[in-house]
Amino acid sequence: MMSSNVEYLPDGMLVLNSQVQVPEVLDMLVVGGGPAGTAAAFHARELGLSVLVIDYDDLMKRIRDYSKEKLILPDFGGGDQMKFPKDGKLISLLHFSPIDKDELCQRWKHYYRDNTVPAQVGIELLGMQRLNDAAWEVRTWNHNTKTDQLYRARHVVVAIGRGVPRRFDIPGNTDGIAYRLVDASTYVGAPVLVIGGGTSAAEAVIAISNAKAKNGDSTAVYWSYRGEKLPKVSKAIAEMFFDAYMGNGNIRYYPNSEPVAVVRANDQRDYLSLRIDRRCIPGRPNETAHLEFPKEFCVACIGEDIPEKLLNSLGIFMLTGGPSNKKRMGVTPLLETQQPNVYLIGDLLSPAHLQTENFNLDPQTFQEVKHRGNIKAAIIDGVLVAKVIGQKLTGKQEINVELEFEDEVQPAIEKAQPVSVVSMITQQTVSLGKKQAVPEKPQAFLVRLTLAGVEEDEFPLTINGVTSIGKKFCDIVFPDDDFLADRHASVSHTTEGFYLRDDGSETGVFLRAREGKSLEIASSDLVRLGRQFLLFIADNSQWSFKHYDQVGNQIQRFILPQKTIVIGREAPDLILDPQDMTLSRRHLSITLRDSKIFIKDLKSVNGTYLKVRNSVHIEDGDEFRVGRQAFRLSIQTDRFSSAKSLIIKSTPGVTKQPFPQVILELPKKEGVITFKNTGNSFSITKGQTICDVAEKNGVPIIAECHAGICGSDPVRILSGHKNLNPITDGERETLEDICNVVPGECRLACMVKPMGPVEVEILQQ
Repeated sequence: MMSSNVEYLPDGMLVLNSQVQVPEVLDMLVVGGGPAGTAAAFHARELGLSVLVIDYDDLMKRIRDYSKEKLILPDFGGGDQMKFPKDGKLISLLHFSPIDKDELCQRWKHYYRDNTVPAQVGIELLGMQRLNDAAWEVRTWNHNTKTDQLYRARHVVVAIGRGVPRRFDIPGNTDGIAYRLVDASTYVGAPVLVIGGGTSAAEAVIAISNAKAKNGDSTAVYWSYRGEKLPKVSKAIAEMFFDAYMGNGNIRYYPNSEPVAVVRANDQRDYLSLRIDRRCIPGRPNETAHLEFPKEFCVACIGEDIPEKLLNSLGIFMLTGGPSNKKRMGVTPLLETQQPNVYLIGDLLSPAHLQTENFNLDPQTFQEVKHRGNIKAAIIDGVLVAKVIGQKLTGKQEINVELEFEDEVQPAIEKAQPVSVVSMITQQTVSLGKKQAVPEKPQAFLVRLTLAGVEEDEFPLTINGVTSIGKKFCDIVFPDDDFLADRHASVSHTTEGFYLRDDGSETGVFLRAREGKSLEIASSDLVRLGRQFLLFIADNSQWSFKHYDQVGNQIQRFILPQKTIVIGREAPDLILDPQDMTLSRRHLSITLRDSKIFIKDLKSVNGTYLKVRNSVHIEDGDEFRVGRQAFRLSIQTDRFSSAKSLIIKSTPGVTKQPFPQVILELPKKEGVITFKNTGNSFSITKGQTICDVAEKNGVPIIAECHAGICGSDPVRILSGHKNLNPITDGERETLEDICNVVPGECRLACMVKPMGPVEVEILQQ
């Protein structure tokens, strides 16, 4: 056990055992204090580089938030044949055997303190600007001091994982609003607003209430959430809330309320305006009541999102390409992004990313590289990028990185052999364009997902055999899940692939439809979307479906027309249940074609599920639900399981052209887009879609998925056809089937990136 807890200064700096001077211009700034960022910083220290780790929340936040008494396995995510990198003393400290998650967090924080690796928490990344060829200026907000804070660094390593705090999409400048509670005592002395309906919001309300009571502060903490009733939280939290509510007397809660804007008041301060009441009186304008809070006294616990928007603001864009033509993060073999000396490591690259030496090439030609989402993979990334930066700082033009790995594999639960995190080729150089050897046999896992889609656990599947799932007497068991049968389902593997089967359960097995991919439906198939169920029926040549609610009551029967219809919570063709917030507005399309039925999930938030009858073929990436459990099939290979070293070289002579060259400065204008509906014209910059311009400038447009799937944002091209990017097969299919318009004459606003002047008319859907 460690001797004591680590401490932080008022500005969020970690208290170290000995003084370390942070220079004005760092060699390396690491954004994110998880395993990847920690490994990068530790190896940077071993190489004698100046480094600072900043984190919006806290060091090892993702591990900290695992379920209580969670055992962290070094081989989770298929790492049983992946070895820890062998380097200096600090990196060796990060090697571990199975360990309690709280113990791992405490241990690694102490390694920071004891080995003088500087870190600062409560720091939110806002943007970056290139000062010159040698340095970046990184703009952040310090939630401890509630002030802007600037850092300068020659190299920036982004290790923020796959989720960042969800930001408000409301008018006004939202910078400075906290998206988690850092220190309750900083909210003493003024009224405080907490927004959100989950456990983290409840905990924030309780902590701030207690801090105010302890310090004799008579101001209140206001709890806002959209629901009508007190949010459902754990019994322990509910009891703590009741004690704080009754004992402190300083909690005010407002159901049916929501933030509407950040406004600038006469005192030149920014306030978050909260609508708490809305009265609709016939014959009179609606009346609303608002409360205003200084935004530095607002805490919004509203969940997390994939950080694509943040990365775009940094000039780092996801690319659609590679052999599977999927949208992925793109990096070089050295993990460098489109921006020079800016790198991505860790879970941002999982489960796969695109790799290239030249971002000017067609992304379809980029190599797709599998990336395991485990701690070993993160540590390897961190060590690799620290070595790359170390060589660059010495002035080397050709980077040659070689990693050595420990000979012994850490003890862990026996599993099938997975693929390694990066292209581990024994004593060979990574060569772009060369096809990898075909793996001899697949290795497969069921990755258990949380309700938010986060990978939580992993179970190996039997190759050339059957893996059973149930409450007991199975290969994979969940004894506390009352919705599971003793033997509920199974996944079998043959020479023809993997098959998912319902073994006679009462609650069923539900396979998630791939978003944007048509799935053929048979008569008597049951489809679940949100809390609604559709039972499809073929009666001679006529197709229909029966709509049932979540308790099994039949709502209606709908005869399917000979065309595509869109259904959902606020869909143009059929509204299932406007009160079911688990439904997306445009959730699902149904197409009757040649006497066959096809459904397509329109990138809904909560997915569309087909009830499995007997068995169904499943592929890599398919998701399914049994009882309360959600799984994703992950198929890997063992082609690099014997690697003892990794050599990576950058290809000399290739010019990498980042876009844009400078962030937060005015980018190059590509032209002007005119919206006939409003008569307004706006400049458009490289990489922006018509949808981006409309949303940025307040032009009324409805865009649901922003991926060319749902068909909610068709526009008619009135002029400038030659200035548009080519139409894709997927966009063409959506325009024809869902929008019922002529492709080419019309396009989807979210898919068009004009390269010159264009005039459009937004069509109503």
